[in-house]
Amino acid sequence: MLNLKITTPEGETFNDVVDSITIPTKMGEITILPNHIPLVSAVMPGEIIARKKDKEEYLSVSTGFVEVSNNNVTLLADTAEMVDTLVEEEILRAKERAEKLLTEKRQESDVAFAEVAAILEREVVRLKVYRRRRHGNKNLEINN
Repeated sequence: MLNLKITTPEGETFNDVVDSITIPTKMGEITILPNHIPLVSAVMPGEIIARKKDKEEYLSVSTGFVEVSNNNVTLLADTAEMVDTLVEEEILRAKERAEKLLTEKRQESDVAFAEVAAILEREVVRLKVYRRRRHGNKNLEINN
C-alpha cells in the first residue's frame, strides 16, 4: 500500500492509502507501486489515476513535483482537482478567457506570455480529463 498525499497552495486535495498511482511526468507517464525505488520527478499537466482495490480516483493536475520514499508518495502541484468537482462550462469559460489573454500578451513580455500559456495549457488539460472521465471518450476534440 502507498500513502498518497496531494497538496496545492490552496491546501490538501487528496490524502489516502492506495494500491498504485499513475502520474504524468516530464519523462512520460509513470505508475508507482508499493516498494517503488526512491524518486523525485517533475509533474507535467495531465491526469492522475489513484487506484484502490477495484476503485479508481481521477484528478486533473498542473505542474508540480512528486517524491516517492518508503511507500509514501507526496505530490506538490500548482493545481490538482478531483474530476468530480470539474464543471465543463466553467472550464470552457476559463479556456476562452486564457485564449483571449494569450492573443493580448503576444506583444508584451515573454514572462506574461508564458504565464498565460501555462494557464491555457491547464484549462485544456482540465477539459480533456473532464471529458475523458465524464463522457468516457478518450478522443474528444478540445477545440471548444
